[in-house]
Amino acid sequence: MTRNTDTALNYANITLHRARMTELSNVQALLEESATQLRLTHGLGMWGIATTTRQLERQTTANHIMLVQYMGVSVATFSLTKIAPHWIVPGVFDDDSIPATYLSDFVVMPSFRQRGVGRWCIEKASEYARTQQSSVLRTAIYSQLHESMAFALTVGFIPSMGTTHPERTYLEKSVIPLDLRPME
Repeated sequence: MTRNTDTALNYANITLHRARMTELSNVQALLEESATQLRLTHGLGMWGIATTTRQLERQTTANHIMLVQYMGVSVATFSLTKIAPHWIVPGVFDDDSIPATYLSDFVVMPSFRQRGVGRWCIEKASEYARTQQSSVLRTAIYSQLHESMAFALTVGFIPSMGTTHPERTYLEKSVIPLDLRPME
């Protein structure tokens, strides 16, 4: 796949912030567009994705719903949740005792894909996870979404060796920077 070079992005014009209540309709529109595309191209129903403003309002209390804008236009969204020990489903990830942040509802507008926005979002999500004292960023991807899986592997996610699921693949990415300097 070739990189979209029609319009070079000026990263100084990209902003990321926690979505305000007044912006939840922007988040909703991005999620609905993605859900519609997945239904049409893969026949997938999108369980778990909040598609109404009321559902999003409820989610904002537990999650950090992030909104990415380019020159004031909403171009991506994702949710980050610090995983509490009592939320863990045993066996899904390799080591459930590792402090983790969960990435979900990650959507980049099609016209902004292959331009670095997704990678930039993952870098910001990793930074957030570190501020929460998490060692890993975790997510799940529908098995049919080969493009999404290829992207996740490219930005450093690896499949978890825990429980497999027929519909989705569980992945995780270390957010701890490696020090590759020689030891003295």
